[in-house]
Amino acid sequence: MTKAIIFDVDGILLDSFEANFILFQRLMDAAGYPPPTLETYRPVFHRTLHDAIQILANTNDEDETKRIQDCIEKIDTPPASLSDGVGETIEMLSKHYLLAIATSRIKAYAFEPPLNMLEHYFKIAVTYEDTEKHKPDPEPLLLAAKQLGVIPEECVYVGDVRNDFDAAHAAGMKFILYSQESADWAPIHTNNFREIPSLLSRQIGVN
Repeated sequence: MTKAIIFDVDGILLDSFEANFILFQRLMDAAGYPPPTLETYRPVFHRTLHDAIQILANTNDEDETKRIQDCIEKIDTPPASLSDGVGETIEMLSKHYLLAIATSRIKAYAFEPPLNMLEHYFKIAVTYEDTEKHKPDPEPLLLAAKQLGVIPEECVYVGDVRNDFDAAHAAGMKFILYSQESADWAPIHTNNFREIPSLLSRQIGVN
């Protein structure tokens, strides 16, 4: 029986690509680096903040990485928006399942507006600082299950990229791909967030 649904944030709960792109443009400029173009930013969208900075700045220096990251305090953070259908679907799911997030975001931005309006529906949030390893390693998902008090087999993870699927598979969790494009590595897929409850009951066989 599935007892818990765990969600990624970027590209899932938040439609955040454009907002994050503008954020990194402002961040790299504030740190003295050329702002990324769409072409250079797109491959790092799902990376951790730490890894994205190192790729865009072409550095492995941890002190320099921290200096760039600290520049976030100097810039305005552009607002993201909730993905279509998230509000009512999360409310519906919260009546039947434990809900959590497992994200590569740092803790300070885990529930950035407007996601903060839905924070009370989520029992726990596993963020970048909470684990030593990050997706596609299963450690964040296993920690989420442990904190929820369920076993991995009782969880479904909702993500939008291969790293999410690999983490869920390694953790022993079921997986739903939420993306505008299907993928042959993800047997359960939807491009409509509102379909997630029916997918849980129809294709995953949730009781």
